[in-house]
Amino acid sequence: MAGYDWGLDEGPAIVLPTDPRLPLAPEELPEVLELEQQGWALAPDAPMWGFLPAVWPRSHRTWIADRATRWESRYRDAQLVGRVPWSETLREEVESDYNGLLREVGIGPRPPGRLWMLKPPASFATLAEVLDVVVRPTMRPGSEVESSANPGFVDYVRRAVGELFSGPGGGSVGHC
Repeated sequence: MAGYDWGLDEGPAIVLPTDPRLPLAPEELPEVLELEQQGWALAPDAPMWGFLPAVWPRSHRTWIADRATRWESRYRDAQLVGRVPWSETLREEVESDYNGLLREVGIGPRPPGRLWMLKPPASFATLAEVLDVVVRPTMRPGSEVESSANPGFVDYVRRAVGELFSGPGGGSVGHC
């Protein structure tokens, strides 16, 4: 699929050692909090949006090394008995699942070990607002685009994001 770019030649926004992992979730990392104060937002990690950094303009995206810990909840008899950090095996399985979804929509694997930070266009206060505007037309009855990880949705989002960043005032999103 044309129009995507993982920025393999881009360096991180903040250079920090990647080990040891910190016992913090991605949104709790000090470098994430620092970048958020500068207008950046952590890219959503939902599979539906796994491709988003690859279609976001380079000028409005960056990344940092992922030194966060993901936690797996353990249950016994439907009761939470504790949490343990993900094993490397589980981390690799999750990454493989994400890359499998990307492959299904025609995008190559994402670079491992990155937390993506995105900056919304100037006319938006938050990344959530941008995603709401982008996805809203796909929710209308009769929309030709289904808002899920599929090639049509990825192409639509790539074009919609491009319109939002093109010129003063952006473009008009909503052509489904």
